[in-house]
Amino acid sequence: MNFSNSFQNALNRPILDADRPYIIIDKLNHNKVIKQYKSFKLAHKVKNKLDNDYGAYRYSVRSVSTIQDYS
Repeated sequence: MNFSNSFQNALNRPILDADRPYIIIDKLNHNKVIKQYKSFKLAHKVKNKLDNDYGAYRYSVRSVSTIQDYS
C-alpha cells in the first residue's frame, strides 16, 4: 500500500471524539458511523430505537477505545 492509498483511507475514517466514547454503527452499510454518544446507556437506547424503526437488528454500539486499540 502506498502513501496516497494510506492517506485516502485515513481521510475516509470517521473523526472519533474522546469525550464521546461510544459510537453507533450501521452493520449493513460497511460499519458506517451513525453518531457518537457520551454514555453507554444513551447509545444503546438510540440503537434500540433505530433497530425498531428498521424492523430488525442492524445497528451496533462500539467503544471508541476498543476500535482505536485494533486500528
